[in-house]
Amino acid sequence: MQKENAFSIASLTSPRNTLPMNEFDLVRRYFAPLATSPGADSLRDDVAEISPGLIVTKDAIVEGVHFLSNDPLDTVAQKLVRVNVSDIIAKGGKPDAALLALIWPKGRPHEGLEAFARGLGKDLERWGARLVGGDTSATDGPLTLTLTLTGRVSPRGPVRRSGAEPGDDIWVSGTIGDSWLGLQAATDRLGPLSAEARNLLVSRYRVPEPPRLPFADLVATHATASIDISDGLFADAGHVATASGVRLTLRSVDIPLSAVAAHYVENAKADLRALLTGGDDYQTLFTAPTSARAAIAATRGVSRIGEVGRGEGVVILDAVGAPLDFAGASGWKHF
Repeated sequence: MQKENAFSIASLTSPRNTLPMNEFDLVRRYFAPLATSPGADSLRDDVAEISPGLIVTKDAIVEGVHFLSNDPLDTVAQKLVRVNVSDIIAKGGKPDAALLALIWPKGRPHEGLEAFARGLGKDLERWGARLVGGDTSATDGPLTLTLTLTGRVSPRGPVRRSGAEPGDDIWVSGTIGDSWLGLQAATDRLGPLSAEARNLLVSRYRVPEPPRLPFADLVATHATASIDISDGLFADAGHVATASGVRLTLRSVDIPLSAVAAHYVENAKADLRALLTGGDDYQTLFTAPTSARAAIAATRGVSRIGEVGRGEGVVILDAVGAPLDFAGASGWKHF
């Protein structure tokens, strides 16, 4: 409930914001008072624990906000699955059962449902989940899709955002920024691109690659706090800092970029800050004690990018140790 996974396509298509509060204020004011179950954690995290060892998350994606109208529907289905899977894995869990809500535009040909169902089935199987129910409806508006996904965690329970301690290391999985670049490529905003580079970036935007299932065991064993990166690395690090009451200091030179993303930054064709705030990475940012450093470092595809300290907020340092300025570009805003 804390977030809907989204990215900057909405800034191209949505009307000017007219709501009087941001997403977090909205949740705190209207819905947190209703969340009286201890497992709901007052709606401060991406999952709820509905019984010991069983967690649940729910995310929606909307045409024109989270995906483009011409994106293939099999990839849209895969994205729907993965934005939810990333929440489960970031909490140290593994997917279990899924419920689908499909709101289909009245004027859209039904033939597209075959591709959507094929992509949905393929990805649920890929992540070890099964479809158990849901609902369908029609609309005069855009294609709207919601998935509710349950997951299984160890007796420790889900790894919350709130456990980071001063002295902890900060780690991140995968690479950052490819999805933002992919959106720019898909909307012809990157300039000339080789076919190989364009296909790579657009595929990362359409079908993100969360950490693989075994990564959940690493989080469950070592992490003190954890979050999936959907609103952007800078913003989601801020969510951990706020929930844990600490300060996160990240080193930009250690933040992992793909070869294509690094090329764009090094040649001043893309601002690093845009990659760190664009969102839709669906990687995992987590903190862990230094005693676990060797065990975590032995895991492929994980990078140590900073340290937790006393204080508040997030600082990302440039190559010479000066703070990067994120004024006016802190990450995805839902309202």
